[in-house]
Formats: sequence, C-alpha cells, structure tokens
Amino acid sequence: MAAQNRTKSLPTSVEMKDKLEPTTRFAFADLLVTVLRLDFIKADDESSLKFPHDALELVLRYCDLPTKTNNCLRAHMNGDNMTDDIASLIMVIKKDPYVEAHGCVMLLGSMLMMIIECGNYDSRYRVLLRHIAALLGVLWDDFEDVEDTLTDFIISEQYVESDETKQLKEKTAKMKKYKRYAMIGAATGVGGVLIGLTGGLAAPLVAAGAGAVFGTSAVAAIGLSTTAGAAVLGSAFGVAGAGLAGYKMQKRVGAIEEFSVETLSDENSLHVTLCVSGWIEDTSDHAFQQQWRHLWMSKEQYTLRYESKYLLELGKAIDYLMTCAVTFAIQHTLMETALAGLVSAVAWPVALLSASSVIDNPWNVCVSRATEVGEHLADILLARHHGKRPITLIGFSLGARVIYHCLLAMSKRQDCVGIIEDVVLLGAPVTASTKQWEQMCTVVGGRIINGYCSTDWLLRFLYRTMNVQFTIAGTGPVQSKTEKKIVNFNLSHIIKGHLDYSRKLTEVLEAVGIKVTPRSKESNDDLQNLEKEQIEKDRKEGKEKDASEFYQN
Repeated sequence: MAAQNRTKSLPTSVEMKDKLEPTTRFAFADLLVTVLRLDFIKADDESSLKFPHDALELVLRYCDLPTKTNNCLRAHMNGDNMTDDIASLIMVIKKDPYVEAHGCVMLLGSMLMMIIECGNYDSRYRVLLRHIAALLGVLWDDFEDVEDTLTDFIISEQYVESDETKQLKEKTAKMKKYKRYAMIGAATGVGGVLIGLTGGLAAPLVAAGAGAVFGTSAVAAIGLSTTAGAAVLGSAFGVAGAGLAGYKMQKRVGAIEEFSVETLSDENSLHVTLCVSGWIEDTSDHAFQQQWRHLWMSKEQYTLRYESKYLLELGKAIDYLMTCAVTFAIQHTLMETALAGLVSAVAWPVALLSASSVIDNPWNVCVSRATEVGEHLADILLARHHGKRPITLIGFSLGARVIYHCLLAMSKRQDCVGIIEDVVLLGAPVTASTKQWEQMCTVVGGRIINGYCSTDWLLRFLYRTMNVQFTIAGTGPVQSKTEKKIVNFNLSHIIKGHLDYSRKLTEVLEAVGIKVTPRSKESNDDLQNLEKEQIEKDRKEGKEKDASEFYQN
C-alpha cells in the first residue's frame, strides 16, 4: 500500500521544475552524467557513446535547465571540467525540501515515466536507474514497486477494440494470421489483453486508469490522455499483445524439433525473465518449469521448452553416470583431479571410460542442438516478441550454452543493444575465451554472471578430447582486464557434481544474487533427504578400495 501511495504522488517533469530547487535539478543531472560517463562509456569504443548521449538529452529535458547549464553538462559528459564529487551531488539532492518530503524514489519514478513515454524501455536505462538507486540509497524493491504499479494500471482496464482498429487490422493482416493472434491472446490469459504496438485502445479508459495511479496532471503531462500516448506506453508489452506467452515455433528451423515458451508466473511486469534448462528428468508437462519454481527475479517469468526428447536422454545419462557407473571414491578423486586444472592430460578411470558411451552421444547431440536453439532464440528476441522492455536470461549447463550462442548471434546483428539486461550462466559448457565473452558484453546492458565449479569433473571429462589449453567457463573464472560486466562466482561450496545445477538450483541462484521465493517445507524436506542419502552413500563407499586401483597404468 505504501508503494502505491508513493506512485500516486509521483511528479512529472513539468512538476519537477516547479517543486525542486534549481541546484537540486542540476545536481541530479550532473549525477546522472557522471554515472553515464563512468559506467557506460568505453574509451576505445565509439559505439558506446550513443546511448549515454541519448540518455543525457533525456535527462536535460527532464530537468529543464538553462541552455548554458545544459552545455556545461554536455561538456562534463565529454570529460571536460569534470567534478566526479558524487558525495556532494547526493547531499544536495537529499537536502531538497521536496525530496525530503517524498523520498528519492520519486526522482527515479518520474524518470521512468519519461523513459516509457519514449516507447522503448531500453535495458540500459534500467541498468542506469539501478546504479542511481544504489547511489541515492533507494531500495531496488521500492523502485520495482513503482514499475509494478505502472504495469498494473496498463492492464487494469478491460481491453476494448474499436471498429476503426478492426478495419485497420483487416486491411493490414491476413485473416489466418489475425485468427492466430486471437488464439494466442486467448491462450495466454492476461497477456493477450495487453496493449499492442498497433494501438486499438479505448483512450478514455486508459487515461482514467493512469489518473487513478499517478494523478490526472501526471497523465496529461506524459500524453496518456491520447490514443497515441496510450499506445506508446503499451508498446512495452510485445507484439499481438501476448508477448512471449504462447510463442511456439510454427515450422521447423534447421535441426530443431521443438521450441516454445512457457509461463512460470501469471503476473506482468515492465521487465521479463527467461530461463533455459540444461536437461530434464521426466516427461511431465511441467518438466521445464519445475526446476525454476522458486525463482522470483521478475513478476513475469518464462521458461524455454526445447528438444525435450534429447534433454531427457541427457538427464538420464548424467544421473546414471553420477549415481551408478562411477563410485563415490572415484568421484572424490576426480574432483581433486579437476581442481588441479587438468583436462586432456588426466588418466581417466577405466570405470568412467567404460561408461562414456552412455553420456557422449546424448551430450554431443544436445550440444549441437543448443547452438541452433540459441541462434533461433536470438531471432525471437531481436523481433521483440517480449516487447520493448528489458529481459534477463538465466540458464544452467546446456541452457547456459543456448544463451551463450544467442548472445553471440545477436552481437552480429543490427539493433542488438538495449534488449538484454542481465545474463546468468551456470556451469556453462562453453569456452572461457575472453574474446567471445567480451563480444557478448556488447549485447548486455548489465552484468554477465559466470557461475562455475572448479571441481566439476564431469564437464572436464566431456571435453577430454579438447586441447589441453581449452578452458571451460563452467569450471573456472572468465578473465577480462577491461570488461567490468563479467562477474565470476565460484560455486564449489554448493556444487559437488554437475547434477547439482538442477537439484540445488534454488540455492545456486541465491548464491549469485538472484531473487528466489522462500522454499516450502516440502522442498526443504527433499533437500534434507538428498543430503542424508549422500551421507549414507559416502559412509558405505568409504570402505571401498582406494580409487587409484581403478586408474589405467
């Protein structure tokens, strides 16, 4: 309730110039300029200049400062007459009487409204807002409350399609495609009634809804009282109004046999999360959803269902290898070997080599499919099926490989920036080559998290034929001297085997800073039982012969 009351009193840029002191507006603009210059501009990359300068012009319009002052701020952006005294700027902002009365979240909420007015919630804008929130001491959860309130008003009113819009659709779309969109909307619940890029809105309804949340003056100031203004605001939610919900590959692409997007949550948000599993363990309808059931990164979350037949085979193969074919004693020795950083140089146990045929074939098939699936996912994201709003990608094992190839494919295409906010790759079976990872960074607005386990012997075994110099991202950190977006997390204290990326996924997500819901009693019991089984297994196998007897001479 407190968050909703806050957003009801959010000022627009028109109100800002009347209620904030001129020195406060300058301090806020200069703070944004400083963050843009330090965090978004790369000295050796001219392409990194466009977004900061576009954002600066938005900031200048937002703060409504004199022309001379604006030119001074532009000079700051170019590195001239820099201050970089961030602490002083923050003090000026926080001492403003209006800010003291309404809080700093009001500043971020107002800027969010101006960004949305432009019709494109670029992922880099959300990263910028996150940086500013941290500097001003605004809890990110409070800012997300503002986003959620804005989302709620968009979908709170019943969608009414005008006769004029119906006629326009008949002229611009074939009946078959029109029916397909209608079916998508019907199948995807609330997502199907969200506002599309083509308009079709009942403007008075939308204006009334906006007024209830932000106040009538705010609505008028950002142009929501017109059909065009409402359509601009609604464009964030994706083509056909349904966004990713209900997307399914209509015809076979390359070797891909299955590719569809399933919902993980029934709510809607200005930012989206898409999860990609590395394998599945059953054939149920919820096989791809079960692993992510505790994720709460966004109120609008999806999972990618792809190549389930092959991922099930892989899941069974990994389970067999980890629980049956190779004893704990051997696994313990393999973990120590993996920690030493050896790949092709290791003398693998006879028992493991004998069972290699169980895993090699399904693994190679899935590795190949993951590359194609990633490239197809790039097409989906570039087409903005999720709308003009930030999306975060999270994947483990082969799911991380899907995302890896998605980002590389996107980096080679035009208009690839401003879509991806953050990326989380866990146990990624891909190269740790600095060149490739820095190339991925050009697509991502925020961070790329590499979660690895230095004792993951299975990943090293699967890459045993590679050159000894080949480094796997899932087994060690990705090194980059210039790219601040890459963040490495050593998960060796959680991951004891590659299978744990699925079975301990919630714990892993929490460890790398991803929001999750509290685990249910049933989930905690399952985790405790799993630990008890492992302890009992360790006790029994502790009496076995030393693992060295299983090695080749």
